[in-house]
Amino acid sequence: MASFYELNKILSTIERDEYFVDFLNKKSLDAGIIRLREDQKDTQTTHSLDELYYVIEGEGYILVNQKNHRISKGTMIFVPAYTEHNFHGNHGDLIVLYVFARG
Repeated sequence: MASFYELNKILSTIERDEYFVDFLNKKSLDAGIIRLREDQKDTQTTHSLDELYYVIEGEGYILVNQKNHRISKGTMIFVPAYTEHNFHGNHGDLIVLYVFARG
């Protein structure tokens, strides 16, 4: 059965001291939204699955294996499993969709 999600409703579930929420957890797929406010720290660590990011809103940087990459609305990023990465340096909200696919 198909499911539909609205970004504003998902964002409204993220508490002020949190910065991400999973909205889809299925056998083969997980998806969620990251909302980093200005100066909020991205504390994620490496993951055991490949991950795809899509920047919905904002701009900043992603650090991947100790190298900074500028990102902005429309940027897509593939991060292989067990790769160190985190977002930083955003001015205003940075809103990112993330997707984990299971094999």
